[in-house]
Amino acid sequence: MKKLRMLLVGLVLLVALGSLFAAAQAEAGPDGLKPATYSWVAGDMGGGWYTQAGAMSEIVKTAVPAMTIKVLPGGGTANPLAIEAKQHDFAWGVGYVDRAAANGVAPLYDHKVKGISGLLGGFSVDFYHFFAAKSTGVTTIEQLVAKIKAGEKINIAAPRVGTSERALTSFIFEHYGTSYEQIEKNGGRVEYAIYGDMVNLYKDRHVDYVIACLGLPGAAITEMAISRPSTILAASDDLVKWANQTYGTVAWETGLNVIPAGTYKGIDQNVQAIGHSTEIICQTDLSEAAAYNFTKALIENIDKVQKINPSFAKYFKAASAPNTMVPLHPGAVKYYKEAGLL
Repeated sequence: MKKLRMLLVGLVLLVALGSLFAAAQAEAGPDGLKPATYSWVAGDMGGGWYTQAGAMSEIVKTAVPAMTIKVLPGGGTANPLAIEAKQHDFAWGVGYVDRAAANGVAPLYDHKVKGISGLLGGFSVDFYHFFAAKSTGVTTIEQLVAKIKAGEKINIAAPRVGTSERALTSFIFEHYGTSYEQIEKNGGRVEYAIYGDMVNLYKDRHVDYVIACLGLPGAAITEMAISRPSTILAASDDLVKWANQTYGTVAWETGLNVIPAGTYKGIDQNVQAIGHSTEIICQTDLSEAAAYNFTKALIENIDKVQKINPSFAKYFKAASAPNTMVPLHPGAVKYYKEAGLL
């Protein structure tokens, strides 16, 4: 009888352990990925990057329930530094900025930024919209620069410090021998703002010019174009070529540096603009399983990703996704090789 009781107790323990093991297996994700919350630093709250990251996080969560991703505001030049400091797991990246970060290219960075790896590249071409009210009579970036250099007072909404668009547009002004600071010295007004605030500043006529970098169509620009007659200031061939040769923006020869007619209300001609490619980067220390499953979820649901933004539908392809400006994370490499993309 005693032996029978011991046998029964043993069987009960085995069943209990089996149930615990099964529960643990059910809780764990693919490749033993344990449930965890990750952070993704994006762009300004309300901007394209922020909302796109949120939509993609939902795609990942559906495909990989063990991964919960919290999206936080950030900026192109600040994001690689946040990854280096291990403040976040994932980040939106600007191709030319990420390359400059990894190589420590001044004046963007004063050191080689460590610990950043690539996951997926070629999401879109984002365009530098130099946007203006038609009442200004200005149609090109050179004409805007001429006004600033002539000492005219202008009111402009500009990107915040720490964003890639603030950096590159500052370099553009410097290329022409002027600056945001010169606008203020002229008695003008510079509002360093997030996209949502730019819209209100423009609609309420506190500013007549806006500079913003967005994929097409940019929601903020769409709203502003509806509010009053507007135009996009054209970039010259020389400016597009200089930006590419100096900083690695989209090359003039690709023919991609065009905001097509009809993208925004009242703008019925193609407008040449400077563009840059976008990508997703991560901590090099991110687990292989997390990087693998994140990458896999987005590639294997690429139809859903492409529906998030028209620019993604045009540019983001599985074949070009491994092309990031910093070395790929081993987890991404593992997936791309399995999928025959590397």
